[in-house]
Amino acid sequence: MASFPSHLIDSKKKNLDWIAKYVKSAWKDFQDSYPDGFYNGKDRHHEIKLYMLGKQPITKYKRMLDPRKTASGDESWFNIDWSVIPIIPKFRRIALGKLKKSSYNIVADTIDAVALDEKDKFYQKAATNIVLKEEFEKQGLNIDSLGLGKKDPKDIDELEMHMNYSYKHQMASEMEQAIKLIMNTNNFEDTRKQIIEDIHDFGVGGYKESFDSSGNIKIRRVNPSNIVVSHTSDKNFKDIQYCGEVMEMSISDLKEMAGNQITPDQYKKIIDDQYGKKNPLGRKSNSYNKQSDNMRIKVLDIEFYSVNDIVLEERINTKGNKVVGRTDRPKKNTEKKKYSKSSYKVVYQCKWIIDTEVYFDYGLQTNMKRAKSRLSDTSLSYHLVAPDIYQMITYSLGEQMKSIADQIQLSWYKLQNVMLRARPKGIMIEIGALENVPLGKGGKAMKPLDIIDLYNQTGNLVFRAVDEDGNAAGMRPITELNNGLGDEAARYFDIINRNVQLLRDILGFNEISDGSTPDPRTLKGVASLANESTNNALSYIGDSERSLTERLSYNISLRIQDAAKSGGLEGYVKAIGSNSLEFLKVSPEVTLHEYGIFLQDKPSEFEKEKLARRLEQALQSNQITIADSLSIENIDNLKQAESVLAYKIEKNREVQQQEALQNQQMNAQIQQQSSQLSEQSKQQTIQLQAETKLAILQKEKELDMLMQDRKYQYEMELEKLRVTGRIEQRKIEGESREYVADTKTTKDETSLPSIEEEPSIEE
Repeated sequence: MASFPSHLIDSKKKNLDWIAKYVKSAWKDFQDSYPDGFYNGKDRHHEIKLYMLGKQPITKYKRMLDPRKTASGDESWFNIDWSVIPIIPKFRRIALGKLKKSSYNIVADTIDAVALDEKDKFYQKAATNIVLKEEFEKQGLNIDSLGLGKKDPKDIDELEMHMNYSYKHQMASEMEQAIKLIMNTNNFEDTRKQIIEDIHDFGVGGYKESFDSSGNIKIRRVNPSNIVVSHTSDKNFKDIQYCGEVMEMSISDLKEMAGNQITPDQYKKIIDDQYGKKNPLGRKSNSYNKQSDNMRIKVLDIEFYSVNDIVLEERINTKGNKVVGRTDRPKKNTEKKKYSKSSYKVVYQCKWIIDTEVYFDYGLQTNMKRAKSRLSDTSLSYHLVAPDIYQMITYSLGEQMKSIADQIQLSWYKLQNVMLRARPKGIMIEIGALENVPLGKGGKAMKPLDIIDLYNQTGNLVFRAVDEDGNAAGMRPITELNNGLGDEAARYFDIINRNVQLLRDILGFNEISDGSTPDPRTLKGVASLANESTNNALSYIGDSERSLTERLSYNISLRIQDAAKSGGLEGYVKAIGSNSLEFLKVSPEVTLHEYGIFLQDKPSEFEKEKLARRLEQALQSNQITIADSLSIENIDNLKQAESVLAYKIEKNREVQQQEALQNQQMNAQIQQQSSQLSEQSKQQTIQLQAETKLAILQKEKELDMLMQDRKYQYEMELEKLRVTGRIEQRKIEGESREYVADTKTTKDETSLPSIEEEPSIEE
């Protein structure tokens, strides 16, 4: 049983001897308590990895199928192909492909009281501007004096949506940018894919984050086969007390890492203790020859928790101000000085060359990560996750597939053996029926072989139907034999198919998700459900990897704050810009704010397609514009995209309703104006008609008057003519009478007609 040193001693006594005792106790505790877990189970991990790659050793299969142990002594086993069929690697690639396709954004949010107060002030100011804008518009006032931008929320609904999805505190935006930068510089995506493989194959994965010698933040994968960790019952390893890893390195790597912390004599002793006085080439070993540089040294890099006390002294300085500072040991409280003691969690680190007395990089860890709200707490640099862990043994999909792989491989070998032992089609001959058959010239009898050749060449069979005694023979002379594979091969092939189906069941695969034999008539919705079932079966791996990344991102945010204060971000100036760097380094708010880190899922291909269909429908029905569609397509958050789409549809509907109402009002005004114009036109027409009629009447009256006048004048003239005529008539009559009187006498003489016979003028 390992005996750990006490943590309750004075921190000054936690020297190399104390650290060395703890490290050796941790190593013994791990070796004795967990013989099959993590580093102690590295051989098991190696075997699982070979199965996953389709490279498992075939020795055990050969022992199971040793031809010397077969009943018939059939040596056809020697002729089979012992290669491993790559069924397991195929399913592994499909599973890893689905897991690696999942993507998300790292989101930082300020959660301290100061930031929340600033958020409330922003909301209140924006809401006030919205209310003032609406009131200004109602009063017909100029809203330019409010200083509103194009991107400012237009109403309370948009403001609420902005606060839920888009609002970002300036410090939170800077932190997100810095986290993404650190991950990009450390090739995080490639490392993340390795972690997913580790969780799938071994059931455990992890990262380590730290500062390098240049002050840069580094992230690397922790090999599950090298982990040394204390007992835990939590899949996220939150209750561990120590954690480390065994690193195998050459002497040159050790010299580069340890430098002058290890003396030349110690280097020589390390080689002598591990490999003996002579190297494999028979030369005397020393720390400087090339052979020793190729030797692999086992180094345990370990971190562990402890607790230290801090004594604070509260006193009044010469200016009468109260000051608080650290002191070595508490004294009695007086009127001028008061002392208080508190405990805080710390992390110690050490690198130990296993089975030696050589230690380096030991002591209290610098730049311990402490959240602003939990300054007495800290965490290790290692971050691990194991979805299925029981009694310090991890279980994985890779291990579950091993036995199935064995069954498939054995059945495959046996199927090959059946194929090798299969005989071609043949015939069974009753030789008695083919003897003494006279068929040649002169009744010469044919030999049985001649008859068989004739059968093989022509298909005609000549035989004797009676035996030597003249009795009828009841047997067919030649009977065909099918031979071939028979049903044994079908049974082995069925075993292979059943085990392949068992693999599908374990991984949640089907004909659609693994792309084997999908039905082309399958509906799209059914295919989506089939893919979703596979995602559900693998979700526990994805959820564990997300949880691990979230914890890593949070710890990186703490590292960034430390680096910003110490100037460790200077190397990132070109990447994030001098303004961002100066804000992180100089702003006093850096030490005041605390961040909450969470992961935000990006839409899957199915969700993107579903959203695209909705956008297309909304565009076709004129519910949104092309500009709205483009802005929504660029949103990674599916919920935000759906909320923005719903908001745009609602706002556009309101705009359309307002436009319809305005059109109705305009149409009503146009109709009213048209009615008024029509009425005016009618009135004008009536007035015109009345004026026309009046004019006509006046014209008629004038014409009548003119006619009357002309008639009167005519009558006057006519009367005048009549009077004149009568006068003329009287004159004529008088003249006539005179003429008559004058001529009367002459008439008689000449017998001229009388004047009374002439018609009068009146007649």
